[in-house]
Amino acid sequence: MKKSLSFIAIVLCLLCAGLVGCGQAPEATPVRVVSETESTRTIEHTFGTTEIPKTPQRVIALGEEGLLADLLDIGIQPVASIVNIPEDVPMIAPEEVAGTELLRSSGDISFETLVAFDPDLIVGTVFFVDSAGYEQLAEIAPVVAVGGDDPLASYIETLTVFGLREQAETDVAAFRERVSAEATRIGAAAMEVSVAAIYPGPSVALFVDGPQPVPLLLRELGVTLLPTGAAREELDVRNGRAFISDERLDLISGERLILTQSASVEGEMEAVAEMAANPLWAQLPAVQAGNVVTLNRIGYPGFRGQQALLGDLVEALE
Repeated sequence: MKKSLSFIAIVLCLLCAGLVGCGQAPEATPVRVVSETESTRTIEHTFGTTEIPKTPQRVIALGEEGLLADLLDIGIQPVASIVNIPEDVPMIAPEEVAGTELLRSSGDISFETLVAFDPDLIVGTVFFVDSAGYEQLAEIAPVVAVGGDDPLASYIETLTVFGLREQAETDVAAFRERVSAEATRIGAAAMEVSVAAIYPGPSVALFVDGPQPVPLLLRELGVTLLPTGAAREELDVRNGRAFISDERLDLISGERLILTQSASVEGEMEAVAEMAANPLWAQLPAVQAGNVVTLNRIGYPGFRGQQALLGDLVEALE
């Protein structure tokens, strides 16, 4: 078998958007347990129906840090997992993955490599499973695809695969209660915030909605993401973000500005420094007020990441 996993344009994803919205994967079908026996569980998912072991021993994870973190949190250590940067996996301690082979998601991963891990289950997000080829992966081991955009929904789907949906729903409900309580405490509904990222170029993206974790959770808090109304309608918004020219930096008009950056992307920090020297940037309300906070856009993987991100966002907004 001479094919290679083609995780298409992941490098471009990192340069352009972080982890989301780089390709057109099929619309995700919610994961559902169809039936169970003493030793197997049959799962319905985006690519069909798959019978898997109830207690798989050798799992390959194809969903980068988010899926890996969720698996580790329920006591499942994959034999292999794709991640952005194997040498620097955010929020995951080295000892947690001491027995996991970390593979760079932007690399050329051969099917022979995956076969060598002798997996009894491959679980991945719809995007990565589709990119690699579901039918080809299914020749190696049973495959289940989970949704990958909304971290909370992805957490529930991942735990469903392993018979833990009730636990996941309880965890997420408690988290949403915490979000609601924090939103009330800090008066988030009255806040107007801009969320942006500066990519190499420099090129500025303005976020007005999910699925990126930072704007998505800000919306959960009830914060108003600027721009709205007619100013928003003039933007070419795709996957919650729009690229703007230097002449339209005025659209970053929030009283607070949250930058979502990644030092792991080559040239990005230089782009941030170059933009900071732009006179138009200095005129932004949040910049003039000193209300600019920078967060790592790929630094909050999985459900554990959502909990940490909530704390950091609340601190930034207070």
